[in-house]
Amino acid sequence: MAEQFNCAPHESASSQSDTAAGKTTNDVSDEPEMDLLPVAGGPLAGWLDAGVASLDRDGGILAINAPLAGWLEHTAELLHARAFWPLLLEQCPAWSAVLAGFQAAEETISTITLHRPAATSTPGQWLRLEVVRHPSGATVRIQSLLPPREALEAADWEKQLGNESARRELFIRLARAEAQLQSLTDHWPGVIFSQRADFSFRFASARLTELTGVGTGEGSVQSSYFWDFVHPDDAAQVREQIQRARQTRQPVTSTYRIRHAQTGRVSYVMEHREALVSPGGLVLGYEGVWLDVTRQTLGEKRLSGAAWKEALSQITTVLAHDFSNVMAGIHALSESFLDQVGTKHEFTEGLQQIRDSTHQAGKLVHRIVGLHQGKPGAIYFHNLNELVADVADLARKMLPRRLSCTVELAPESLPVFLDAVEFRQIVLSLILNAVDAMPADGRLLLRTSVHRELPALPHLGGTPPRAPALRFSIEDNGRGIAARHLANLFEPFFTTKPAQKGSGLSLYNARLFAEKHRGTVAVDSQENVGTKVALWLPQADFSESETEMLNRNRGVTPASPSSGKSP
Repeated sequence: MAEQFNCAPHESASSQSDTAAGKTTNDVSDEPEMDLLPVAGGPLAGWLDAGVASLDRDGGILAINAPLAGWLEHTAELLHARAFWPLLLEQCPAWSAVLAGFQAAEETISTITLHRPAATSTPGQWLRLEVVRHPSGATVRIQSLLPPREALEAADWEKQLGNESARRELFIRLARAEAQLQSLTDHWPGVIFSQRADFSFRFASARLTELTGVGTGEGSVQSSYFWDFVHPDDAAQVREQIQRARQTRQPVTSTYRIRHAQTGRVSYVMEHREALVSPGGLVLGYEGVWLDVTRQTLGEKRLSGAAWKEALSQITTVLAHDFSNVMAGIHALSESFLDQVGTKHEFTEGLQQIRDSTHQAGKLVHRIVGLHQGKPGAIYFHNLNELVADVADLARKMLPRRLSCTVELAPESLPVFLDAVEFRQIVLSLILNAVDAMPADGRLLLRTSVHRELPALPHLGGTPPRAPALRFSIEDNGRGIAARHLANLFEPFFTTKPAQKGSGLSLYNARLFAEKHRGTVAVDSQENVGTKVALWLPQADFSESETEMLNRNRGVTPASPSSGKSP
């Protein structure tokens, strides 16, 4: 960026002639030079266009064009062989120190911006001075510039923009600024917006459509209201934040949820908003930005959930141990009393029921402890039928009595290479998801099968696995999912349940599990008919890659294939 140097007003002869000439110039020190056509008329034109001079090694003028000669108040013939730098100092003696340093510079190309403040009857001048040095001398170029924005606001516009070149430069500057703003709004990862006092959008960048489904065209933005897509549960919080921005007249930052108007997809945005308030307290509008922080929020929630699960596991283990001791005592007493009363006593049947119930309670406690203590991460070979049967047995104890749960397992063994703990968590989460959608006489069907060829799979989350593939499906006769929502099922936080009812993470986590295990999740649903969620996984082939992964889980270092003997 070129430096700017000011010249204090003075009463020299050249200054007086400057005043008479009515010179006007400008300064945009950080903009690239523009090749503008010269304007005839010399100093009386009030603008210097493309002044050029060729200098010898000592700074003497070898050649000079008419615009620069006129600005120096001489003709080109009279300026031949004259020293250029003293002539320039006649325009503003206060430039002496800076021009001395500028002349001594060794760079091939040097540029500075010079400023001469306004005199009695003329506006200030801003000039860009550029020197291109070469072995035989130098080439000097001087160009008038428009004032910077701050100076232009307070300047005499008629004097500053009194000729075509100044107006052309102002147009170019405005066009460049508009292009830079457009580039910023197009590439900004969030949304830049300006709202009226009634929260309708005066302007919004293109990403608004992606997040909310509201168009950014002239009509759609101006007629769409902010509260149409703010999540209902967060509306009160947002209103409170906006009220604080009005009262304090300070920017506020908050995070809340917004819903996509067409798909219902939920996104978390961090908003920075500032209220525009008149001196009399009238709200004129708002300006702000959104940044999509959905992924970050998801990570924070998962981290928080993991910490709570770890604490819950420890609490559950302690409580389960105490509960198990209580059940063991009751079980022991029931067996003791059974031995004493014999088989024909009237209390025999009741004591047998107590004994069997305490035994079942003990087994259930151990299963609950196992769920909390199990840690994902260990991938081994399993029989999918056994995993599903185990989860189904636990699910039956969780389901309300109004619902039925049926299991249909493939007749053959289904070898699969997966994380059993994570599989149980995913399946139980999907079962609970289905329960919320089923009627009073709901039916749940868990089914496994093997497929030598993959059929057409609807609405996938992940990549279809290689064949042969195993399928585990959960089918319900619930209310189903609307067709317009199917494309967004695997998005985090997306849910068709009422607010505060669902987290919107069940299918998202299922997709992550499937991708991790080289499989996919497929969803087929019809409104008022039911939903089928199918988890497709590659059948284990006990290949070398799977065996190596198994050995790593067990901490076994495989023998080097290049060595045929033991060390």
